[in-house]
Formats: sequence, structure tokens, C-alpha cells
Amino acid sequence: MRQVSGVTPEVSTTGGTSDGRFIAEICRKSSSSGRQPSIHKVNEAVSLDEIEPLADVYRLACEDLLGVK
Repeated sequence: MRQVSGVTPEVSTTGGTSDGRFIAEICRKSSSSGRQPSIHKVNEAVSLDEIEPLADVYRLACEDLLGVK
């Protein structure tokens, strides 16, 4: 996230609707992201200019997890 957006995400498995809180003790890494104050609402949307950076975040995360570049 930081490499793409310059923002350092908060590491947390509390609150919200993240399933990461259920697997945090057995799973090395869990990821959840979003800029909405509340995830999953009627007519939720993201601006088109956020799609490509998000794809870059996922690509870098996969490269890191798989140990490839």
C-alpha cells in the first residue's frame, strides 16, 4: 500500500467486518482495504482513478507473498 499510495495502513483485526479477525491467530498475513467510512452500502462505488492503483497494490502483495518480482 505504501509503495503505491504513500499511505501506511493501520495493522488491525479489530472491529469492522474483516474476516481477518477470525483467522489472525492461525494465518501469517491478512489484508483488507478500503477508503469508505463503512464498507458495503447500497450503491457503493469507487472512482475509476482508484482502480489501477488498487490493482498495483494487489500485484505487489501477491509478488511479496509468492516471493517473485
